[in-house]
Amino acid sequence: MNNDKKIYRLLNKIKLDTSKYEERTISEEEKNELFYSVKHRLDHSSTEQPKNSSWKRPVLLVAAVLFLAFLGLRTPLGQRVQAATYSFLESFRYTLTDALGIEERTTDETRIAVDQVQTIGDADIKVEDMLIFDDLLLINMLVDLGESLEDNHFGGIENKLLSINGKEVTDSMLSYGTTVSEDEAVHNRILVIDLDEDFSMTDNYNIELTLEDLFITDMKDTAKRDERVPPVEGRATFSVDTTREGLQKHTNSYSINQELNTDLYGYSIKSLNTHPLFSFIEITSGDWTDIPFEVIEIRGEDNRGNELLFTQHSYTYNGAETHYTGRLALSEEDSDITSEQMLESEELHLQFYSAEFPEDAGMLEFTSFGEPFTIKLNK
Repeated sequence: MNNDKKIYRLLNKIKLDTSKYEERTISEEEKNELFYSVKHRLDHSSTEQPKNSSWKRPVLLVAAVLFLAFLGLRTPLGQRVQAATYSFLESFRYTLTDALGIEERTTDETRIAVDQVQTIGDADIKVEDMLIFDDLLLINMLVDLGESLEDNHFGGIENKLLSINGKEVTDSMLSYGTTVSEDEAVHNRILVIDLDEDFSMTDNYNIELTLEDLFITDMKDTAKRDERVPPVEGRATFSVDTTREGLQKHTNSYSINQELNTDLYGYSIKSLNTHPLFSFIEITSGDWTDIPFEVIEIRGEDNRGNELLFTQHSYTYNGAETHYTGRLALSEEDSDITSEQMLESEELHLQFYSAEFPEDAGMLEFTSFGEPFTIKLNK
């Protein structure tokens, strides 16, 4: 633990001379890809990382984080076998359990298995599985490019079109992921899709996802990083039929509706959404901007004394309306119990915390805001 602290202190002292690097403009899609890729790697870099209940947490310099992104860290979790006439992805498994970095659950029926493989150009695309809540859909995908990109970077999918029961979903859709095969050819992407409030529940569902063109960026030549390598062109459509009962079988929502103000913004804590694989608290803000940025958490314990920590998983932000919708997911790595085990709790006793992101290097100074609140489960 002491060595870990020394490493953090050294990282916090890192200084990079960025004046010698050419300025690069990236799209929102590429920004999300890089941000969530680095965040995912840092969150899951150690499988035995001890819990940190300190009021202060070390923060790396933003420049250091970007430097890590340019290094193109990899997470080898699968190995390609000898080439065959069928797609490698047909036998390769990387479910939401793997993608979310959580332990196996007592049942595999808690996710919606899709297991469909299509092609875009020379690449194979697989929709592995998905989860759905009332207003949030997670789609777990794999992209097999056949070989390592070496000096290039897989940027993502150029165009994504989702429809439910024939109605196009036009709301926010972001993605994040990492490389998951030992030969660095298979890439994971999780689509996080906000569903419109008027998305109506019917008895039967047809979820159709169309993906078009894969974009690649040049990472070896700094002068060309604004330029994309010719894309892998093609189009693939996946279709899943399921039922209302199947979608809602393992999900529950508990209303909270607490208003509070930090030193920067006002928030409304809306609800707790639970699932054996993934549980999160949804919060919104009507006066939020991405600068200055603050880190928010919700901490507490259940009625059995198990410590809980909900941290920022993903968010959507409408700059024109300064409207923010965030999801604080239960961090199983930093909590005493898993999302599945939390379903056995009777009550959760929680408190909201926030810390302003330091301009340079330093520690996150968390402060509590608002009143403590209790959520009664299974009621």
